[in-house]
Amino acid sequence: MTPAQNTAADAGPKFVIVIQQKGGAGKSTITVNLAAVSGRSSLMQNDVEDAAVIAAGIDPQGSLETWADQVPEETLPFDYLVTRGEVGVLSALQKDPNRKRVVVDTPGFMEIDPDAAWGADPLGESRVADALREVLDLADLAIVPITPEWLSWAPAEFTIERILKPRGIPFMVVINLHDPRDGDTALDKVKKWIDEHDYPRVPDPIRKYKIHAHAAEDGLTVVEYKESGTALRAREDFMNLALSVEQAL
Repeated sequence: MTPAQNTAADAGPKFVIVIQQKGGAGKSTITVNLAAVSGRSSLMQNDVEDAAVIAAGIDPQGSLETWADQVPEETLPFDYLVTRGEVGVLSALQKDPNRKRVVVDTPGFMEIDPDAAWGADPLGESRVADALREVLDLADLAIVPITPEWLSWAPAEFTIERILKPRGIPFMVVINLHDPRDGDTALDKVKKWIDEHDYPRVPDPIRKYKIHAHAAEDGLTVVEYKESGTALRAREDFMNLALSVEQAL
């Protein structure tokens, strides 16, 4: 089954994966907060008890689980699971009619075959690589985070050109960790790079706020931040991302 031909699309959830070869691009923060915004919206619209959104992680270290465990259960607007690299867990969700979205956090690529021919699978052989292949087979849409930091651009290109495009997976690039205090120069540079590569991108960046850095430790998602101007802007960023995702799906 190709990624764009999920035969369970009408009966089960759409799979959105957050993927980037380079660590530090904010994949876990995007996964948790996208799931939170989407889950809160679904709960409000459908007035149901069971969350229609699942946040999932395939990292053996279980980073997503550590964060979600800190959040009080009554305030968590999504369910979550961590496969720790076990293949088959996510595939079992394909035909679950009670789920609308599965947002999957992926680790940085730890095993890359540097000698893989162009067009060949460069993921190498490991438990994490096998789990990542399963996620790629399920994906209806990939979100590729990129930061204004120049060092994140080449890994994003590798992710798109070597991993996503050969599999025919639709994708969007989102600019993450844009510091508003830096002005527009760095932001304009990364936007230009994305547009020159003809990559579809989310129109607005996700801004870098200190409130995000402490969220996991404090057991918070973006929908539960203490009300302030910063919290409103942070929530707006992820609502815009969620809207772009829904439009793409």
